[in-house]
Amino acid sequence: MVVRPKLMLITGCLLAMFSLVGSPQGAAQQNAKQNAEKNSDRIRRIPSENNKDFPAAIRVHAETFGHTTQILPKNNSETTPSQCQSVLSRLAQILKDVDSDKTHVVQLNAYVTDVKAREVFEAAIRNWFGDTLPAVTWVATPLPVEQAQVGLDAVFISKQSSDQRLLSQKTGTPDENPNGTADSSLLPAGDVVYVSGQAEPGDLVEGTKETLLSLERTLQFLELDKQHVVQIKCFLTPMSDVAIVNQELAKFFGDSAVPPVSHVEWISGSREIEIELVAWAPAAESEKSVSYATPPGMRSSPVYSRLARIHGQDRIYVSGLFAQEVGSGAEQVLNIYQSLESTLKKAGSDLKHLAKATYYVSAADSSSQLNKLRPNYYDPERPPAASKSMMKKMAAEKMTIHIDMIAAPNR
Repeated sequence: MVVRPKLMLITGCLLAMFSLVGSPQGAAQQNAKQNAEKNSDRIRRIPSENNKDFPAAIRVHAETFGHTTQILPKNNSETTPSQCQSVLSRLAQILKDVDSDKTHVVQLNAYVTDVKAREVFEAAIRNWFGDTLPAVTWVATPLPVEQAQVGLDAVFISKQSSDQRLLSQKTGTPDENPNGTADSSLLPAGDVVYVSGQAEPGDLVEGTKETLLSLERTLQFLELDKQHVVQIKCFLTPMSDVAIVNQELAKFFGDSAVPPVSHVEWISGSREIEIELVAWAPAAESEKSVSYATPPGMRSSPVYSRLARIHGQDRIYVSGLFAQEVGSGAEQVLNIYQSLESTLKKAGSDLKHLAKATYYVSAADSSSQLNKLRPNYYDPERPPAASKSMMKKMAAEKMTIHIDMIAAPNR
């Protein structure tokens, strides 16, 4: 007589459970749980010291990686919040088109016009990603679309698999994709090559054209060609002339779709434009997780490699590094490298396995101190591929240097 109520209770719970699983809400919850379990095997988030911020880094192992183009708000998005929504909605659509979603995003380059725009965009990103925040680098720059205050590009993993690289065709309207590039590119199993920024002399037209030809020669050294390019970043001035760069890119790639492109405005020295790129390469046999090379006709450097090649599918994306406290250029640089070493160790890497560095500096002191101090941290035989951009400002108050890093595991 006493057992019956318990049996009825258990039976009721089981019926409720099966009813939930069979419902759309239950199916959605079950799918989300399964996706999280699958991702946990491939995506490892390295928490920041306070455990409340974006992850310090993400280590990811996947068969197919992807890059998006620089996503910009639609012209009719007037307020900063509406621009954030426009950009994130566009990201969601691009990811869906290549069988991915926001839980598979591992790195964001977030572009903002100023600190105020960053605050709004950061809140929107936190809300949108929830518990699956990616590594994020913040770049303060004017954007290719007039009145735009925010933009982004992303690295993600896709559920798709392929024996060859896939470059998605343009799916967005000119209003959605003003740079006129492919929305995304996929890198299947193989290696990824990071080519340091190159800059040839001439005005913006000639400089862009000659720099692209120089990059093509670097690809040929690797026995690759322009069809292996999966992402391009251009540092140019002024941003109002971005159409010139886009026209030269279209000419260079000819009948093929232009791969994803991002534009950043810099304070140039003797060159109008510098261009770096990411390329896919077939897997090369190597006992090393990352290797470095200098193409013929180029000088090697103890602080940056002309190109770095990560072998295999295991990669580490470090969130952009600001100093933890305001200080002089030297103090900021030292603090950043201290944080970098700690993060790399937690992720299973070290300074000898850096593959790509991007240095954003907005003061001569920070720039000179970076040049002075970074030789103390790098093995001169294996520094990362790199680009260094002098900026008008940072996306953080009173900071004058921000560093973005990608690494390989230290096997």
